[in-house]
Amino acid sequence: MVEYEYYTIMIIRNIKLKNFRNYENLDFVLNNRLNIIIGNNAQGKTNILESIYFLSLTKSFFAVNDKVVIKKNCLYARIDGIITSNNGCNNLSILVNNCGKYLKIGNKEIKKSSDYLGYLKVILFSPDNIRLLKEGPSIRRRFLNIEISQLSKRYILILNQFNDLLKQRNEYLKNIRNSLMDKDYMLILNQKFAELAYQIYNFRNDFIVEINKRIKDIYKSIINIDNIEIKYITDVKLNDKEIMINEIKDRLDKNYDKEILYGNTLIGPQRDDFSILLNGNDISSYGSQGQMRIAILSVKLSEIDIIFNKFGEYPVILLDDIFSELDVDKRNKLIKYLNCDRQVIITTTDIENINEELVNNAKLFKIDNGKVIETREGMRDINEQ
Repeated sequence: MVEYEYYTIMIIRNIKLKNFRNYENLDFVLNNRLNIIIGNNAQGKTNILESIYFLSLTKSFFAVNDKVVIKKNCLYARIDGIITSNNGCNNLSILVNNCGKYLKIGNKEIKKSSDYLGYLKVILFSPDNIRLLKEGPSIRRRFLNIEISQLSKRYILILNQFNDLLKQRNEYLKNIRNSLMDKDYMLILNQKFAELAYQIYNFRNDFIVEINKRIKDIYKSIINIDNIEIKYITDVKLNDKEIMINEIKDRLDKNYDKEILYGNTLIGPQRDDFSILLNGNDISSYGSQGQMRIAILSVKLSEIDIIFNKFGEYPVILLDDIFSELDVDKRNKLIKYLNCDRQVIITTTDIENINEELVNNAKLFKIDNGKVIETREGMRDINEQ
């Protein structure tokens, strides 16, 4: 077993932004535990959390196109952060411009995102997360891919290989309709497809199993209901390796003519989904807004424990204005997950939404139109603004 002699949490010590969203220049030092950023809407609170998320996962939690984070009329955006973890103290840097995205750890440029990911692990919860249940399967697959990528670099490599192969296979299916292309080549693609698909199915299933070990207790502690679980929805029966690979290949062979007609691969992990069941019913169809929000929050809180068990340190927790979404009782129940040995960064429009004990233990920042000022003036002063 690995011994973790000093650090049990990841810590962002300093964040610098250049031309990121509404920030021309921003440089501020964070507390090792609790940080609260207070300000009105549309002042840039969420942009700070987005920059930390971007520094961790090399992508925005809002947009697919990286370039949207570049401040208007600027040529680039840059994020720098000093991170302390079991990997030591590292300077992480991401620069985005019209030509692409450039990653650095210290002074070393990192070519592959798989070599960069893991130096900063984060768990984000925002009101926007409810899209996870309200929108289509692609957003849930993206969630699985992002969260599992924080747990396994191997998953990233396998997923990238699979996506390249899927693209190649779909192009072949489109081209074969108008030519006499060799079917033997498709058999080779099918073998590799099945082997990669098997691994992706297992990574995703293992992740959901780990969530299900924890989600009932967390959900019950907040909302006093424990009959909740995540159901993995996939088009193959999970089994041992040889059986699964053969089943995938057999189904691909049987669908061959149909896939040529559609010009698309009709089975595989690119069609996966999951649902959250509350009392046996799909929460997205039968649950209230509050039940759905707490369900997603419970998933996120489960991930904190999963990351700690795997790496021996807690991730940074990002909470974007979620206290306004919870009543007083649920806020207080959530506090026990926050007021402890981990770094938490909270945004809020109203400090009265947050427990006084939490505020007294926190580093406070006031934000106004892209300007961030540290304050220890206290609750009274802030509430009067």
